[in-house]
Amino acid sequence: MSYSWVRAGQRKRVPYENPQSRRVNALAAYIPDGPSPSLTWATERGSWVAGQLVDFVQQIPRPPGQPLVVVLDNGSLHVNWVVKEARAALRKQRIYLYYLPSYSPELNQIEPVFGGIKAHDLPERAYTSYDALEEAIDLGFAQAEGRLLAKTSTQPGKAA
Repeated sequence: MSYSWVRAGQRKRVPYENPQSRRVNALAAYIPDGPSPSLTWATERGSWVAGQLVDFVQQIPRPPGQPLVVVLDNGSLHVNWVVKEARAALRKQRIYLYYLPSYSPELNQIEPVFGGIKAHDLPERAYTSYDALEEAIDLGFAQAEGRLLAKTSTQPGKAA
């Protein structure tokens, strides 16, 4: 909760800018293991549509010839008929969609990444333009990527 003060007898006025219909949404893929751990993300002004999710999944970096397993929750975007119809074509590219059980966000390793970005890497709660918000989101994901890759480093750590 925020507190403020005003002179006695005056009313506090807080300017309000209605953010309705102005959103920036992000998709992200976190690969914590393997020869090249990574965090990949993309932003979209407004809502994502299922075809964009399929395109995003196909663009996740991976070593040539390696299969890719994409873990998804059961969000409406993930279970859309467009995604279901694309599964056969994705399998031919060795991309496999794996769905988590319903109501189990604790199993989704990307959730803490999103939570950390929202809580720590986006310093402002409101942005005056799409460009400023998108820049802050990209910076937040870049900082999160640095933290995640530092955790998965194969360098020996300090001994106790």
